[in-house]
Amino acid sequence: MGGMPAHIAIFGVHKDESIDVRDAIIHIEIPSSIMKSDRGKDLFLDKMIPGIATKIRDKITPHGVAWTSEAYLRTAPIDGEVPENWKDLPIQKEVLIINMEFEHVTETLIYEIVRDGQQVTEDGDLVDQIKLQEIEGMKSPEMVSGRFTGLYQKFKD
Repeated sequence: MGGMPAHIAIFGVHKDESIDVRDAIIHIEIPSSIMKSDRGKDLFLDKMIPGIATKIRDKITPHGVAWTSEAYLRTAPIDGEVPENWKDLPIQKEVLIINMEFEHVTETLIYEIVRDGQQVTEDGDLVDQIKLQEIEGMKSPEMVSGRFTGLYQKFKD
């Protein structure tokens, strides 16, 4: 439908050994009202995530965390000057970010969201025609950073 809400998925194992299927996936959708401002994002990470993580660790041993969100990609030259406010960098692309963190590996996948006109669905809704094109060369943790990186450690501790 042309929009993906930000969300976090925690992968782990139930601590209760009496449960037949011990694998666990917990999905947390982040309300768009939180994602609209820096203050909302900071409050979510600093105030809400610690409480959520504590409750999850009571029942599940976390082994990995994935975070997914739409975003605007801004880049700075490697040897160039970065403005004091990173938001002064020009937006280059609209992207879908998938960041996966586990004990010994972190990988980030970034796809450019290419909007190719609109189409009418079977229900008569007008929606964007979207294609995802992977952006190579930005998979390593050194290339991608932000407030939502490092989530595995917040759920593990």
